Amino acid sequence: MNLTTTIADTLPTLARLREQAARQAADAGAELNAQMLLATIVARYPEPTGWAEIEAETQPVVAAYPGRVIALVNDPDTARSSDPVRVSLLSARRSDGASAIRGELLTAALQGRAFEEGAAIAASWSASGVPTVVWWNGPAVTDDHLFDDMLDIADRILVDSSAMTDVVADFAVLGDVVTADHHARVTDALWLRLLAWRQAFAQAFDQPAARIDLEHVRSVELAVQQSPGGHAAALLLVGWMASRLGWRLDRRTAQGWRLASDGHAVDVICEPSSTPNVLIEMVRLSAPTSRYLAHMPSPEDIVVDCQSDLAPITHVAVRRPPPTRPRLRLDDLLTGGAHYPVFQQSVTLARTLAAA
Repeated sequence: MNLTTTIADTLPTLARLREQAARQAADAGAELNAQMLLATIVARYPEPTGWAEIEAETQPVVAAYPGRVIALVNDPDTARSSDPVRVSLLSARRSDGASAIRGELLTAALQGRAFEEGAAIAASWSASGVPTVVWWNGPAVTDDHLFDDMLDIADRILVDSSAMTDVVADFAVLGDVVTADHHARVTDALWLRLLAWRQAFAQAFDQPAARIDLEHVRSVELAVQQSPGGHAAALLLVGWMASRLGWRLDRRTAQGWRLASDGHAVDVICEPSSTPNVLIEMVRLSAPTSRYLAHMPSPEDIVVDCQSDLAPITHVAVRRPPPTRPRLRLDDLLTGGAHYPVFQQSVTLARTLAAA
C-alpha cells in the first residue's frame, strides 16, 4: 500500500494512508493493528535505487523491529518529478490472521544540494520519542554535509568500512570520527561482521593453559582478500588483538608489521586469500609451543583448531551470520555500540598500522 506525494505533504499523506488501511480492514470485518515504532531509521542511498528494491530491503527489517524508515536516494531523474516522495505502509499477517502495520517507508528522491542537506528532511519526518539511527551505506566521511548534519541529529550512525577505497585516508577519517565528541555514536558494519572471528579467538583462549600462550604469541598470519575491504578487515582484526594484548607498533615490514609485546616481537604477516568473496579466509597465531588456526570450513562457520606440545588438540566452532542476511539490519544499528571503547581502541590501532 503506497502513494506518491511531495516533500511538504509527506506526513499528511502518511496519515491518509493509515486511515485508508483502517477503512479497508473495517470493510473486511477486521481491526487493523499497528505496532509501536521502535526507531526511526534513515537509510542513505548514494546511487539511484528503485522503490521496489528499497521496499524489499526494508521489509525484513521492520518485520522484526517495527520502525519508520526514511530512505534518502540520490536520484536526479526521479527528483524532477512533481511527486518525488513515495509513502508506503509495510504490513504483515499475524499468527491469528489479523493484519498488522509493521512499519512505514518514506522514500525521497533528491538531487544535488537537496540530497546533501537531507538531514533536515529526515529530522522533520522522524518519529518522536524513539531513537534515530542512520545506515550510511559507505565509509565514514568528514567533508559531506549530510554526514556532518547526521552527527548532530542522530543517535547512532552505522558506516561500512568494507567500502573503503583508501585505507590510509579512510582510517584516518574513521579514527577522527569515532574518538570525537558527537551526539551520534558511530559504529561500523565491518566491525560487526568480524564479531564471529573475535568470538572464536576469545573462546579458544578461555582455557587457563591457552591464556598463558597469549603472553608468548610470536606471529599472526592472515589470508586476506586483496582489496581495500579485505585490508580494512585485517586492520580492524589486528587492531583488536593489539588493543586487547597491549601490542605496540614497532615498524612496517615487507609482509605486514612488526609489533612489540613486553620484550619480544610479534610479526603480523598478510597473505592473499584463495577464496573469492571472503574478506578474511584464515588467521593463524603461533606461540613457541602452540599454534591456533582459525579458518572457515563453510561460509557459516569459523573453526579454531589448537595444537600444543603440552596439551591435546582443542576445537572451537562459532556460527557466522548467514551470508544471505539482509544488508540493513535494525539490530546492527541498535546494538552496534556494545563495548564501544574496545571498538574505539581497535580503530585507533588500525589507523596507526595503516599509516605506518
